[in-house]
Amino acid sequence: MKSIRAYLLKRLVGGTALVLAVAGMAIYLVVARSLEAQFDRGLDDRLQGFASILFQVGDEVEFEFSQELMPEYAPGPAASYFELRFEDGSLLERSDSLVGEDLPSRPGMTGDPMHWTAGLPDGREGRYAARFVQVHHVHPEEGPDRPSAKVVSIAVASGVEELVAAERAMLASCIGVGCAVLALIGIVAWTAVKRGLEPTARFGATIDAIRMDDLPESLDVGPMPQELAPVAQKTDALIRRVDTALRRERRTTADIAHELRTPISEILTVSEVALRNGHDPVATRRALSTVRDVAWRMGRSVFTLLKLARLEMGAESFDHESIAVAEIVRDTLRSLNALTQEREIQVSNDLGESDRIGGDREAVRIVIANLLSNALYYAPPRGTVECRLEVAGDGWRFTVENEAPELRPADLAALADPFWRKDSARTDRSRAGLGLSLSRALAERSGMVLEFELEGGLFRACLRSPAAVSAPRAPSPSSEGLAQRRDSIGAP
Repeated sequence: MKSIRAYLLKRLVGGTALVLAVAGMAIYLVVARSLEAQFDRGLDDRLQGFASILFQVGDEVEFEFSQELMPEYAPGPAASYFELRFEDGSLLERSDSLVGEDLPSRPGMTGDPMHWTAGLPDGREGRYAARFVQVHHVHPEEGPDRPSAKVVSIAVASGVEELVAAERAMLASCIGVGCAVLALIGIVAWTAVKRGLEPTARFGATIDAIRMDDLPESLDVGPMPQELAPVAQKTDALIRRVDTALRRERRTTADIAHELRTPISEILTVSEVALRNGHDPVATRRALSTVRDVAWRMGRSVFTLLKLARLEMGAESFDHESIAVAEIVRDTLRSLNALTQEREIQVSNDLGESDRIGGDREAVRIVIANLLSNALYYAPPRGTVECRLEVAGDGWRFTVENEAPELRPADLAALADPFWRKDSARTDRSRAGLGLSLSRALAERSGMVLEFELEGGLFRACLRSPAAVSAPRAPSPSSEGLAQRRDSIGAP
């Protein structure tokens, strides 16, 4: 459909033209039948008139016809015709217009008038009417010698020029009126469609005036019809999402620049120091080690950013298999053992070797590794991190719980935003703030759900299947123990 206006006008005018054509044809047929019936009644009146001037006196039948009173039966270009015959077929009388010819007979004639259409003797199209009549018997005496009344067939014929002309005039009137009505309806339809589509033009002008660098807070398109109101609402919601995405992109770009500026500056500084102290092998080795560590952190940030971009483009594919969660947790904790020892974190792992879940192994491994790394890093020193898995039917729920005295309920909504961290952590460059963002993206793309809860100073990161019920959880005994342990060590 290239144009709604053209579509509506074509359908409205076309449909109206079809309705008018059908209605006009019906009117024409009804009126034409009425005109033909009226014409036939005129022929019947002629039959009755001829029957009224037939008399029988004795055995003789007299026909009192006057050419002067009925000049239409005289020879001429528009003559009418009549013919009277006895029951045995012998001729009684015929009009002078026949010039000695016979009218065509019609079998099956009765006392009721019958009508048909056929050519006239002069070649014109004509209409016929015929019937049998009993002659009026005039006899002064009654008795067995009284002659019986004769039966005569009367046939009349007349040209249909006037009938055809009337029908054509009526048809022309129907066509003229139909065209006038169609033109009027076309004008009204065009005006109505134009006014009806004015909100779409106003809506399009409003959208066209929007600048990407200055998106409005709300889409002001004025009053909209009921059919376009949902479109305006959805468009306004889309603009809000685009605005949010643009703001996030600008913030992400700024954060990336901020994240990479410090390690680059650090590399440059260490390199300059190493170049000035090139005669000191120990200092040079220490500088190279620092450059390596910084470059490794930068590479990890870049890899994470590329991973997020591939997820958003849908370039990653996922498998579904049975996964031993305990093995993944054990391998992850082994790789994080240095961090665990450094921060003196006690890890409580209640997972059994037979506990298995369904999902993509690599996605689950990355998410669990990020959750454990996040918990070990942000838990207070000498704190506790707890891992547990709950399986019920087709659903499962993996939870990593740690103390988080600095977190507030308002922080939960921003935890998975790229580069978000509490302000006090911004000075530490060893973490880029992408772990939870990547984890949530991986969880969503692979059909899992990642949720965050904060209760009584305890932070829970819950990775679950869609079939698992998401509901607020009461503090477990171990959670209460964590809270008591936190109080005992004097955590802030």
